[in-house]
Amino acid sequence: MIVLSMLGTNDYKEISYTWDKKKARPHKFFQAALLEWFPQADALICVTSEAKEKHGQAVQQLLPKAQLIDIPSGKDEAEYWDIFNIIGQHIPSGAELVFDMTHGFRSLPTLALLAVSFLRAAKAVQLKHILYGAYEAKTDDIAPVFDLTKFVKMLDWASATNRFLDTGDASKFRPLVETRGAKPLNVDLNSAVQQLDSLSAALSTNRAMRIGELAQQSRKKIDQAQGADWEASHAPLKLLLPRLKGGLDLLVRDENSSQEAQLVQSFGGVIWFLRHRQYEKAIGLAREWMVCFVQWKQGGNWTQSLEQREQTERWLNDAAKNSSEDEWKPFVALWKNLGHFRNDLLHFGFRDAPRKEHAIPDEAEQRLKELKAIVRKMGLELREPS
Repeated sequence: MIVLSMLGTNDYKEISYTWDKKKARPHKFFQAALLEWFPQADALICVTSEAKEKHGQAVQQLLPKAQLIDIPSGKDEAEYWDIFNIIGQHIPSGAELVFDMTHGFRSLPTLALLAVSFLRAAKAVQLKHILYGAYEAKTDDIAPVFDLTKFVKMLDWASATNRFLDTGDASKFRPLVETRGAKPLNVDLNSAVQQLDSLSAALSTNRAMRIGELAQQSRKKIDQAQGADWEASHAPLKLLLPRLKGGLDLLVRDENSSQEAQLVQSFGGVIWFLRHRQYEKAIGLAREWMVCFVQWKQGGNWTQSLEQREQTERWLNDAAKNSSEDEWKPFVALWKNLGHFRNDLLHFGFRDAPRKEHAIPDEAEQRLKELKAIVRKMGLELREPS
């Protein structure tokens, strides 16, 4: 474990710090209290030349195993980047880290915190605690220590939200739902996360009918969470819920609506995959959707029945071979084209003259726009696939 700290040029006073029901002996430097609580940790203390000149000798006498790391004073942007890089060079990959932001010159503790946050991704650093010794909040020569670690978790929630909205992957939410024993801190939030996790699984495994159902349920769970009373540590997360809910709009399918309405809603999944650059899924689902459209157009209902869907596919394939001149001709031609396109994608380009990767996004969007235009002429209005 590493304790990363900074040292300023203030006239520090001796005081006892208390944290997590543990009281340290009186110390002039907060770093000494930290090493009482983390005796096995390596202490890295960032010092400017001014701080080193004023306090360096005293710190080394009190904490002989601590390593003083020279950093510039941060007079301009170039020096800020130097500090950022110096901190990065001294923190090994995978390290467990306690970050102390009590002391430091001007904005340097904030810069160090940003560097530490970046290292969580760059070097898989495990940030265990962010501590602040609040000397100014002292009472009778005892100063409290504030643990600010939970505030960094807000960044994790924001990152998990962006990941889900960008990719449909909700796996980053699960570790963030804290529990005390078996009881969730926030039942409604936990329930919403579970529902999003199920939706994520349906998206990744191509469960088209479940996607619409789970998206609808997820929206309801998010609404319930939005209206619930939250603990203070989770309350800021309510700001993320509208974005999460909005990200489900294309996926929702209301099972109580008409077959026509559900057909329109189901096309939202095609658009969702297209917008998320999952082209093989967008084209594959578009082909399945076209089977549904034929069934609806010819009989008023569409079905999941494998036997009936194979019968409809045979009709489409026969129509493609016969080159009919009726209203189905553009639709059938696109059905054939999307079949070749889908095969190119699903077979990873192992074929004669595979499509160039940079051409695939534009072609996918264009083909789905064609589909929208064709079915509009045949009596069904869809959302714009872009």
